[in-house]
Amino acid sequence: MDKANGFHTKKPKHEANGGDLRQPHPFAREAEEHGIVLRRFYPPEMSNSRAQAYNSDQLPRPMEVLVKALEETAQARKQVKAKDAVVHWFKMDLRHTDNRSLALASAKAKEAGVPLICMYIVSPQDFEAHLTSPVRVDFMLRTLSVLKQDLAALDIPLYVETVDRRKHIPQRVFELMEEWGSNHLFANIEYEVDELRREAQMVRHFAEKNKSFEVVHDTCVVPPGELHTGSGKQYAVYSPWYRAWMAHVHENLDLLELFDRPERNPDGARQKFQKLFDCSIPDAPENKRLSDAEKKSFRALWPCGEHEAMARLDKYCDEAIGDYHNKRNIPGDDGTSRLSVHLASGTISSRTCVRTARDRNKTKKLDGGHQGIQVWISEIAWRDFYKHVLVHWPYVW
Repeated sequence: MDKANGFHTKKPKHEANGGDLRQPHPFAREAEEHGIVLRRFYPPEMSNSRAQAYNSDQLPRPMEVLVKALEETAQARKQVKAKDAVVHWFKMDLRHTDNRSLALASAKAKEAGVPLICMYIVSPQDFEAHLTSPVRVDFMLRTLSVLKQDLAALDIPLYVETVDRRKHIPQRVFELMEEWGSNHLFANIEYEVDELRREAQMVRHFAEKNKSFEVVHDTCVVPPGELHTGSGKQYAVYSPWYRAWMAHVHENLDLLELFDRPERNPDGARQKFQKLFDCSIPDAPENKRLSDAEKKSFRALWPCGEHEAMARLDKYCDEAIGDYHNKRNIPGDDGTSRLSVHLASGTISSRTCVRTARDRNKTKKLDGGHQGIQVWISEIAWRDFYKHVLVHWPYVW
């Protein structure tokens, strides 16, 4: 078990990755003929035999590859000495409060007596590959402006850069760390297959270059790999999984402890890294831009940033969550929190949502008290469930 990341790993029988396990599924030709896949970014869909190889531990899951990289480089990363700065890499965690990786990066910077630098990489190819909508790209870029202001108030710079080709991101991150004189990089884990594989390679590459890349669980209240059936397997059905999830949270209340915002940077940080403070938030890629009319409409509908997210959560918990179980499926009624865009972009954490809703209840038990609160928390937990499924069965992606 990797204690830092809380993930139980199994040793694969072998790391076979050739032969018929690389063959496409039987209907791949139809997918090609009808153009229903982005072949520019993805190979033909995997065969049933390859999916079965994951299930039988013949192939290591991407998460297992990452955890193995972290385990095998642990000693080397521990010996890395802090240099001129510590870096936090924002991805889908666009907030400065209750952010585990950011809190750890801040603690490391404070311990070393050096500034904390934050960065975000705009990746047009990832937007395209992940079918990210223009309205979501707009929301994220607007949120970066809010986040930049919040961090600047703590004398922490947020550097944002566009990297046109996704495969160049690891090298560009390394180059920036060299430029800033940093040996330590922190980030929260993204559970999609490509990102897990990328981070596993980066962990090893950085360790070889005497740099430490720490990736930690943050997105889920309960990290993937923590919950198992009586026979030790991953849950495939939500209801029994949710009962196990609740029991695990009740037994580990620290999972709902929120992380503090980062410490203020030491004096002189702003002068030393003034160019980073002065950098601007780039425009959306050309194929992801909204019209002026769309911007006006969507920005009124979805105000951006973590302050708006928290205000919306507080208002919902104060005024409407008690009736959620009755009104959530009525389209004409304003019975839902409308926090999905914030959860998806990381302007608020699932942990904050569950903790806030629980604290509004008359009991600390997640399966007690107001039914509306119970049901709403169970819907937040669905986000954990899907990521648990994705990590264990990566072919569902």
